[in-house]
Amino acid sequence: MVERAFTLQADPGRQAPVAKRNAADAGPIVELAVEAATADSADERAWGLTRLAAALREAGELDLALTTVRVAGELNPSGWPARALCTCAVAVHCDRGDPEVAVALGEEQMERSFDERLLHVMVRAYSEALEATGREDYREKWERISALLDAGRLPVSNGRRPVR
Repeated sequence: MVERAFTLQADPGRQAPVAKRNAADAGPIVELAVEAATADSADERAWGLTRLAAALREAGELDLALTTVRVAGELNPSGWPARALCTCAVAVHCDRGDPEVAVALGEEQMERSFDERLLHVMVRAYSEALEATGREDYREKWERISALLDAGRLPVSNGRRPVR
């Protein structure tokens, strides 16, 4: 059953699924899946699923990472698990070539809270959305967030909106 979860997508042109590349590489991913499945609270499960999605993303399993993000989102996590989940979702959508979806998700999260990691991935999302669409508002947002990050004017984590 576990192996099947890693072989759902057989898209030519993509890397071989995790389990077919190397069973040793799949071990940490399976461990993350078990940790997420056995977590006590919804927030802990969402955090575990976010870590799993990040590992799947790193392994090039973008479809599985996106599915995992969606499942974690259904748990309605709060606070930092929600922010971590959104950060991962933005990165996955960028990797999939969907920067405008990434921007929309990230901006929605930034209305609630943000941290430096989310802002870093938003710089990427704005840059890629600008490249894809040529929209000046993406350039302005990219420049604003880049300047904040370059100046080091951000706390590690907060509940405030970015300076406009």
